Amino acid sequence: MSIKLNQDDSDSDKSELDRFDQLMSDDVICISDSSDSLNNEHAQSSTSNDLPQTELPFPDGVVKLTHMSGENKSDSCVTLKDVIQPDKLRKALLTTFVLDMEWLKSHFRADTKLVIVQSYNPNIEPQGVLQSADGLTTIVNPEFAGVKYPVMHSKIMLLFYDKYVRFVASSANLIEIDWSIMQNAVFIQDIRFDGSQTFACTQFGTTLAQALRDLSVPEPVVKQLDHMDMSRVRVHIVTSVPTPRARKTYHADAYGMARLAQITRQMRRESAVLRQINAIEADVYCYGSSMGKLSSAYLRDFYCCALGMTWGEIERHTRHTFSPQDVEQRVKVGFHTNDQGNANKFGQVSRMCIKCKMDMFTDADFPSSSMHVIEPAVPRTLVHAKLVLMRTGAERRHGWMYLGSHNFTPGAWGWLNRQQTSLTYVNNYEFGVVIPDICYETVFGRDSVTWHGFKIPLPFKLAWTRYKETDVPCFSD
Repeated sequence: MSIKLNQDDSDSDKSELDRFDQLMSDDVICISDSSDSLNNEHAQSSTSNDLPQTELPFPDGVVKLTHMSGENKSDSCVTLKDVIQPDKLRKALLTTFVLDMEWLKSHFRADTKLVIVQSYNPNIEPQGVLQSADGLTTIVNPEFAGVKYPVMHSKIMLLFYDKYVRFVASSANLIEIDWSIMQNAVFIQDIRFDGSQTFACTQFGTTLAQALRDLSVPEPVVKQLDHMDMSRVRVHIVTSVPTPRARKTYHADAYGMARLAQITRQMRRESAVLRQINAIEADVYCYGSSMGKLSSAYLRDFYCCALGMTWGEIERHTRHTFSPQDVEQRVKVGFHTNDQGNANKFGQVSRMCIKCKMDMFTDADFPSSSMHVIEPAVPRTLVHAKLVLMRTGAERRHGWMYLGSHNFTPGAWGWLNRQQTSLTYVNNYEFGVVIPDICYETVFGRDSVTWHGFKIPLPFKLAWTRYKETDVPCFSD
């Protein structure tokens, strides 16, 4: 059984962008009929279980940050051991881009069954399922049919205990530095589990099942979702899947930006506050640890998806006073500067995880006016989290948050390519959640981000500053 240590994200950047107006047309990226979903006509609409919600550690979902080495431990931070709870754990499904198997297994009991979906090089290793000699560890190499730059970048955990399953979406790989010297963000929700019952299907459950099947997760694992009561889950799943023509099966009908657009349009229908927003009163803050090939047109498409509006709708709402050039002022791209990379207290080991190529930043089409400096919550450290913050309204108090594995790159979020003029419109496997109904405030100089009254810690301060003329991104060697 071979475990590979892979390099960071690559982007397939040859696709030509089509306009977002076409995204909402009848032919929107209908890759499959989603017939292989978790829908079950005979599902019981039962919510009975002998484990009260009060006994679940995180019944309604919570956001945590990874604990940084040398810092005091607070309630807002977790270690991998905190997340896993190895003494109670029965079995686990894990996905990761980079894997240190020896370090990972030191966090589990020796008899814990693990299914691990990993990134790998299909030119060297075969697609499929590999099993350890003791039968306790299963490695899954997912499908990479016709992908030039194979990247399985999703970070998901399903941790099975006696009476509940812990769902985890994060930006942290299963390696030591991502849980010690790089700041990552983690969403955790504990979901009741009863193997003797089949619970009613939910949108979240269906989407999660689609995501696992796209990742080639064995069907017996996927079918465990039938026995999870997901009625309290309020977040939405965004996945990306490599989308070449050669791929055998697509389980969802939209990925990347297209999926984000579906979610934001749904949230606009369900929220009176979001229905009232317009492009003049909306800012999108995008942070990732890898920088892709960006352009003004790409920012415009992402902005439309984040708003859940077509460009034509934006023009009508703003009476044609909002131009594509205005988008560069509304989409704020956060990225560490080269000076921050050099000054970080963990040195080259940390800096090497921040990826940007010089030629991308110096390209004539690069939207340099959108670039912003972030200030990490822990001074002189680097942030590996991948976050999108939508802030709307005159005071930018309302909105939503994305948290997961998507860097702000076309390889992760995809191009809105309708004509199939290139091999793929999405390059990577990615996974994350959109958290609705976020409230943003700064009270007496202190940031306050809350979700239904619960505080959400951020790995950086809310106030971003525009790059100075002398600032350049933290370039990769």
